[in-house]
Amino acid sequence: MNQQLQQTIQALSGGVQGVDAQTAVSNVTSWHSTLDGVPGAESVTSMLAKLKSALESGDLSGAAAMLPDLGSETSRLASAAPAEDQEGLRQLGSALGGQ
Repeated sequence: MNQQLQQTIQALSGGVQGVDAQTAVSNVTSWHSTLDGVPGAESVTSMLAKLKSALESGDLSGAAAMLPDLGSETSRLASAAPAEDQEGLRQLGSALGGQ
């Protein structure tokens, strides 16, 4: 599993409520850069852009409302990811979805 994925899963290990907004913005920005232009990841990059905007504007409840859909989309994309990242993406999708 790649380091960025490991760090994100670890940051969410205590639940999304345990991640401060500034850290979340940094993480979202990093993922947006990583996934920008990746075939099949367009919906995730669009969701990440909206999430970043909500976080930066202080709309934490709006940001939280986006997480289940982002989690579902992340889990959906796991099967198209490199084999070593698939399980981590499923874990990340579950963490984002609150499962």
